Amino acid sequence: MKFSAYLSLIVLVLFTACKKERQWDDVPSTSVDLVIHDISKNFFDPSVSLQQLQTDYPFFFDDKVADSTWARQRLDATEISIYKKARALFGDFNELDQQLSPMLARYHHYFPNFKVPIVYTYSSGLQNLDYPVMFSAPDGLMFVAMDGFLGPDHKLYDSVGVDRYLRANLFKDRVPSQAVEAIANNIVSFSPTHQQFLDKILFEGKKLILQDALLINTPDEYKIGYTPTQLAWCIANEGQVWNFFVEQNYVFSTDNTLQRRFLDIAPFSKFNNEIEQESPGRIGAWLGWQIARSYLKENPDVSLQDFLMDMDSQKIFKGAKYKPTINGDSTTKYQTKKKEGVNELYHYAE
Repeated sequence: MKFSAYLSLIVLVLFTACKKERQWDDVPSTSVDLVIHDISKNFFDPSVSLQQLQTDYPFFFDDKVADSTWARQRLDATEISIYKKARALFGDFNELDQQLSPMLARYHHYFPNFKVPIVYTYSSGLQNLDYPVMFSAPDGLMFVAMDGFLGPDHKLYDSVGVDRYLRANLFKDRVPSQAVEAIANNIVSFSPTHQQFLDKILFEGKKLILQDALLINTPDEYKIGYTPTQLAWCIANEGQVWNFFVEQNYVFSTDNTLQRRFLDIAPFSKFNNEIEQESPGRIGAWLGWQIARSYLKENPDVSLQDFLMDMDSQKIFKGAKYKPTINGDSTTKYQTKKKEGVNELYHYAE
């Protein structure tokens, strides 16, 4: 397999990547009355009793933690300092409202049976950097850890040893895409009995489709958490990466190590060859996204809710007619065959 080592016409590539997904443009312009509560403001306010906090925010407190522990935490100088830095960045929450309201309006349009969530901000003491936004569809609650968006170069992240590759998403403009990811993790269907690599990459692809639908003016690199250079690498090497998965019989494989190599957040994807360090992590998620996009392009009448919550991977893959180019050749097609009871993917030319 030969990967493209040069990212020519990068401006054209990034322009293409940042284009709107046109099929989502016809959603009516609506607004929501977003309610934002800052839990930490009251948590660190000594004039508010612990009992009152537990009454107002019962979901925030673990019953297994003693009241004396909560009392000590409320007086912790380091945690108070972290909160003050985070709150200074978020200010009066007007910008956060402007970031989240259009996205949540579109969410309500596509999923009218779900509540528009109440948003609770808080400071996690740098404990929730992996998942700075959490969401519960049944309860209609969203939680935003403000200290998860201080900026990639913030010295607080140095103090807890956050790896450089993990910092790409730790800035405030990433709040909307992190919020959509939290929603997707809550509503996109995934069957524990379907564990093929195809199932896993399309699960990630579905979640990224929700980003397309709810964040129509957001560049693709924000949606998946890449740099522009990483995104350009994916576009330039899409056909080669897919061909690699085909040649290695990974598409229908149930090998659990493929999750770590191609889907987990990492500095690069693990092809086990010399090119891998040029690749971004989660290349399988990006490829699943392209297959999902191809399916929706071929099947424009499918509703977003049906696609995300009811449709299985085999149907999506078959209907996608996915055919990435390899070195400019777009004639490659794929078909599945049974070999000793197991699906394998073969390619043939028209």
